[in-house]
Amino acid sequence: MTANVVCASEVLSAKDLKVRPDQELCEIVGPFLAVSEGVVAHWVEYARGVLLFVMAPGDDRSGEFYIYDRKKGVFWLLDLVDGIYGGYSVGQMRQKMCDFRLLELAENPSRLKGLTHVWKVIWSFPESGVRNSYGGSPEDVV
Repeated sequence: MTANVVCASEVLSAKDLKVRPDQELCEIVGPFLAVSEGVVAHWVEYARGVLLFVMAPGDDRSGEFYIYDRKKGVFWLLDLVDGIYGGYSVGQMRQKMCDFRLLELAENPSRLKGLTHVWKVIWSFPESGVRNSYGGSPEDVV
């Protein structure tokens, strides 16, 4: 059985963007996109989190996944450990969302908590359920 692994890194907060976490979602995501110089190709909104698929304009294979934790006001970059570097196409997006169960993380971003004091957390999704392990540096991630 092979587990799909997702690494998550906190990249920006609402405070960094000089917006309040309780503002309208578009007023929070807009400044994030301006800083990242990206465009949203897809987003899925839940009460506690938002999954964003962001691409560089004009680059069809640049898509990256982010989760916005509405409670903490934090954007997380998701790194899918699948051997693909440089981003994904829109065509790959839905399959990656399923393979790595990204909607479950967006629905409950508290699964990503605890990352403020560690570099990355790895989530494995074996058939039997979710488990996590913490890593202190990129070299520790296997």
